[in-house]
Amino acid sequence: AGMVAALTNESATSKSVYFALCTSEMIYITHLLEEEPEKLAGPLLADTYVTLLKGRNAWYGHKLAKGELTLEMGDSIKGKGTIQGVSAVDAFYKLLSQDSLSVMHPEANKSVAPVEMCPILKTLHKILIKR
Repeated sequence: AGMVAALTNESATSKSVYFALCTSEMIYITHLLEEEPEKLAGPLLADTYVTLLKGRNAWYGHKLAKGELTLEMGDSIKGKGTIQGVSAVDAFYKLLSQDSLSVMHPEANKSVAPVEMCPILKTLHKILIKR
C-alpha cells in the first residue's frame, strides 16, 4: 500500500483499487487455507484496513518506493522494529507454491499452484524477495 501511495502521489483512487484487489486476494487465501474462513473475515479486514492506512508495512513500502530505504537495509528498521510483511510475503508465497496444493485456473482450465491466482502476492515476492 505504501508503494502504491508513493508511486501515485497519494491517489485515493489508486489506493482504493489496491485495497479492493488486496482484500480479494487475502479473502481467497483465507478461504483456501481455513476451514471456517468467515470467523476471520472481520478481524482480517480490520487489520488490513488499518495496516494499509498507517502501518509499518505501508511506511516501509512508501520509503522503498521513494528511495529513502533499500531492500539491502533489511526488514528490521531502527525505531520501527521488524517489518513483518516481508517475511509474511515470503511465507505465503512458499506455502501457496507447494507442489501438493493445486487449484483449477478458471481461464486456462488447468490445475495450477494457488500462488498463480495471487498476482499481488507474486509481484510483492518479486519486489521484496527476488529483488
